[in-house]
Amino acid sequence: MSKNYDMIATVDIDIATPIVDDTSFDNLLIMGPAPKTGAKSPARVGVYSDISEVEDAGFVTSGADADPVGLAASVAFAQSPRPTAVYIAIQQLSEGAVVAGQTIKDTNAAVVQYAGKKEGLTGCAISFKESSRKLSMVLDGPITGVKNTGLFDMLAALIADGYTATIEDTVITDGASFKACPVWNSLKKLDKGGEEQFTVAVNKTGGTAVLYTVAVSYPDPDAPATQAAEDNEPANTPDSELETPATTIARALATSGWYVLCTAGVDSAKYEEIAAYMETQEKLFCYTELDCFPTPGTVREDDEDLVQPSVGNVYFRTLGVYGRETTDQADEDIPPANRYINVAFVAKWLNYESGSETTAFKQLASVYPSKLTSTEMKALADKSLNYFITVGSKNLSMNGKVIGNEWADIIRFRDWLKNDMQLRVVNLFVTRPKVPYTDAGIALVQNQMIASLKSGQDAGGIAESEFDEDGTEIPGYVTSVPLAASLSASEKASRKLTKCKFKARLAGAIHFAELKGSLTYEL
Repeated sequence: MSKNYDMIATVDIDIATPIVDDTSFDNLLIMGPAPKTGAKSPARVGVYSDISEVEDAGFVTSGADADPVGLAASVAFAQSPRPTAVYIAIQQLSEGAVVAGQTIKDTNAAVVQYAGKKEGLTGCAISFKESSRKLSMVLDGPITGVKNTGLFDMLAALIADGYTATIEDTVITDGASFKACPVWNSLKKLDKGGEEQFTVAVNKTGGTAVLYTVAVSYPDPDAPATQAAEDNEPANTPDSELETPATTIARALATSGWYVLCTAGVDSAKYEEIAAYMETQEKLFCYTELDCFPTPGTVREDDEDLVQPSVGNVYFRTLGVYGRETTDQADEDIPPANRYINVAFVAKWLNYESGSETTAFKQLASVYPSKLTSTEMKALADKSLNYFITVGSKNLSMNGKVIGNEWADIIRFRDWLKNDMQLRVVNLFVTRPKVPYTDAGIALVQNQMIASLKSGQDAGGIAESEFDEDGTEIPGYVTSVPLAASLSASEKASRKLTKCKFKARLAGAIHFAELKGSLTYEL
């Protein structure tokens, strides 16, 4: 029954819900290849809360057959306290590799169906080894006497399916086109005891050419028997070609919640490409540096630097962490986890809130420290590379810089502060009917700036107010905004408020302390 309240008073309540931001500065993303076994297909970009979830996704996380991503994830979850979430982005096969995979499947099937299977085969024996994609033809006389091999029937079937076959850039369509190739002249001249080997490239539009090896031999029955070399590897592996790192990263960027990209099982030749791409984002990239020192037995020239990083020093969003135990350690002797010391470095660092931390002096678990000389440590520091050594009884990360010679924690705090201040101002506009273009409205914007700077001060990234020797206050931050009266009519008509500025003093961090004193009998 109506109570007739609306006859006296009405109440309408609007819920002014602010924007909830899911940007994170606390989580890492591991980028690398899919599991080797292929038994399971993990999410292209997934979030995992513990190592068992990573294993359930199909990654092997330990042992000789460990997947790079699986082992990197185990390094991340080994840190104390362990991450609450680890993101993983899988490098998918390239489009060309997918087509190449189908090319191999179809071509192998055609070889098995036609090669050496035609009635009336004379002059040779034909065999095919799928694992190496090698077709062998053993002659019992000159090749001109070979009949009914079925190879050109096979070729016709592949052409009908849209494939092309080339030998030394010459398209082969039938027996006549094959005999026009230079290789035919070589085969005709084959004598007893001779061998000839060539490759046939099979391709389809949109794919990468797949190479098949053809080995033709004319055995000499009177010659001593020899053991043929085992050939188990194909001439190329286009079916395993991965997409570009930029493609994988672009897909990962669609998933929010991560801040630092760590590579695992990615070719070091790609690091520069990744660094260049990440420089366009408000995120960071961290890699394990293994090859910056000269290889054992080589010496740098007098005009060369001892340390030559994998990435140029022009990037302010890339960190490198040295991973070998000694600079002359052989690749096979590197502890498996140390290849992913970048993951340990980042997982430990991001455990601390932005502004409250320094990137250096962190104890890392499951990775072995380097034993470096003072010269080697200085060479790494001069190139803004990070490293992990034993200091006293502790194993600690050292330096804490991006490759462009800025402190990594400062870059992180700057990103955090920008996001925080931007979100506060946006929510001001979202949760109010309007912000007037008056001194009062401008003050509302300034209040959000101040609130963000105060939050940065509370986090430890911005210095507290201090006093000089004369007692004059040195504020941690100052802000300034224009007066409404000082703005032109056209500026007000544009509804864009500009000239809002702030300056804040970084709290920074002490990484070295020099103390001097003296001992006397009297003070």
